[in-house]
Amino acid sequence: MTKSLRDLINLSEAASTMKLDVSDLLFDALEGKLDLFTISKTDRTIDLIPCKKEWIDEEKFFIDNYDQANSQHTEINIGQILALNESAIKGLIVNKHCSEVELLRNLGDDLTDTDFDHWRTAEELYDHHKWVDGKPSYKEVELDNIFMLKSEVNSSKQLSTSPVNNALASNTSLKVIGLLMHHLAKSPKYASGTTPNKSQIKELLLELAVEMDVNNYGLSKVDERLLAEAMKFLETQKN
Repeated sequence: MTKSLRDLINLSEAASTMKLDVSDLLFDALEGKLDLFTISKTDRTIDLIPCKKEWIDEEKFFIDNYDQANSQHTEINIGQILALNESAIKGLIVNKHCSEVELLRNLGDDLTDTDFDHWRTAEELYDHHKWVDGKPSYKEVELDNIFMLKSEVNSSKQLSTSPVNNALASNTSLKVIGLLMHHLAKSPKYASGTTPNKSQIKELLLELAVEMDVNNYGLSKVDERLLAEAMKFLETQKN
């Protein structure tokens, strides 16, 4: 499916919406749970060359054996969405930025079932006249310029947890807790007037943990504000 700029949300904004740290989303991307992108700021033309690393025993290092005859000419337009590869994501995690050359290499066709295993740009291999200070002149892509799909915000694909996220129950969890509390309140033991008795329900949780032989760590310190929040949220969900 073709992606448009309207489909994207800045990674920092997405993290804030999902009550996660940006690092959580980066690790999710590294694990293949979501896709990350950046946006080209200029028009440009690149040539990609298929390569294969080969060990030179005499020199004790690897070289890129490449096939210039099968190079791939690629046009990039301003505003074009560029997907991040694994190396780019690792760069963001470790350095808070990645080299744009990783995004360019990612534009090459799938090299599976070929004699090659990765792409490099012509500038990396032999267009040395374009180098600056003895190296290819590729810019760094900062975290501020990284995006993800809006459709993946709060999707089931997203599995990360963080201290911020753990402290706040999801709306679905609040609804479930609230419904169970009102069901328990049908018994006078777990009711306080016409509302659920939060203290008694907390005691019930401890009793159930013993009965089910479940570690009760944290249950004795259940914050009754969570139960109160569940009851309050449930009131907003009535038809």
